[in-house]
Amino acid sequence: MKKAGALFLSLLLALVCVSAFAAGSGTKLNDFTVRTIDGKSFTLSEALKDHDLVLINLWATWCPPCKAEFPYLQEAWAKNQDRVAVIALSIEPTDSNSTLQSYARSMGLTFPIAGVGNTGLDSFASSGVPTTVVVNSEGNVVSVEIGAKFSVQEFQNLFDQYLPGNVSHHPFDFQHAFIRRGNRPRSGFNP
Repeated sequence: MKKAGALFLSLLLALVCVSAFAAGSGTKLNDFTVRTIDGKSFTLSEALKDHDLVLINLWATWCPPCKAEFPYLQEAWAKNQDRVAVIALSIEPTDSNSTLQSYARSMGLTFPIAGVGNTGLDSFASSGVPTTVVVNSEGNVVSVEIGAKFSVQEFQNLFDQYLPGNVSHHPFDFQHAFIRRGNRPRSGFNP
């Protein structure tokens, strides 16, 4: 009975991932502007004028995996900031600007941070946080990954996969699925 339940859950998860992939792959992301914790504006279209990719990190101050991955994101961004823009958007509606400033200071984060506000991007995090959304230079969502990354290399691999000049993948190549739960293997599904 346990095996049947596990098989059912695995199939359901695969169906959800495939459905989300079909609905989101190549979707043009609506432009948005947020006021960052340092009082500046971050606008997607402006960031894409100067960068090849934008990584949107959806997170919450109460989320331990979010906190765990931030040092790796900080280091990966520092190495790639000439080609990759990062914006970390807290989905927690009660996070004030001062709360976010204090959090960023304590973590040593220097990339732009803001509340998600009314951007509509919190819908990407409906399955959990942290969620990483990658937008290419045309403004299309090319990757959505749910779950924390636990090394600089995981972020670097993601950047390398979508930066122009690198070999791109076919959208239906499930080795590089559009929606992943981190880079960990999925139980019961081995492409």
